[in-house]
Amino acid sequence: MITQDGTEPLEAIVVETRSSNPITTLIAWIGVALVVFIVVGWVWTRWIDPSAGGVIDRYAHKQAGVVFENPNDQFSVTMPTSWQRTASKNGLGRIVTVSSEPDSDYSFSVTKTPEPVTALESYKTSLNQVAGQLASNAGAVVVSQTEPTPFVDVAVKTIVYRKGGTYWRASMQLLKDRLYTLIAKTPNSDEAPFTRLATSFKILGPR
Repeated sequence: MITQDGTEPLEAIVVETRSSNPITTLIAWIGVALVVFIVVGWVWTRWIDPSAGGVIDRYAHKQAGVVFENPNDQFSVTMPTSWQRTASKNGLGRIVTVSSEPDSDYSFSVTKTPEPVTALESYKTSLNQVAGQLASNAGAVVVSQTEPTPFVDVAVKTIVYRKGGTYWRASMQLLKDRLYTLIAKTPNSDEAPFTRLATSFKILGPR
């Protein structure tokens, strides 16, 4: 074996043997946890449990909804989320409201109000007054409305009113002894949520 004198020996590689700073480690783990939280949150809100906007979209496309049906209240309807039923009385009987509020931007309701037996005889006046009162209560301006129209044993009217970017769509159905008022409040002019509410609504019991 041939060797060369004067060859410098290899220097030893210094290996860090000190323990890592616990504060640095903690900060690193917090960073990792934050990234995981953001990723999981993004997946959850968009795919597993979407926000109200996602719920409303599925509701409008008949892919979600919670059914209310009560023969005693004389109607059934499908709401986008869990509904709440409230009742009170006027001089003619019991007023019933079934409502659903997915969030502060959306609300849906159906109210049954007892009416005098002669209400249907003056349906134009009755329905126009109700429509005007709805817009007035919301402090809104009327965007459009239909003329009250009779269909055998029921008279109907629809109205759209808005305040800023918030829209309300309402349908009134007047029978000989009761009035049904359907209302959908949305943060835009999209009529699909109201259409779903209206088409799911059914009158139960005698007319």
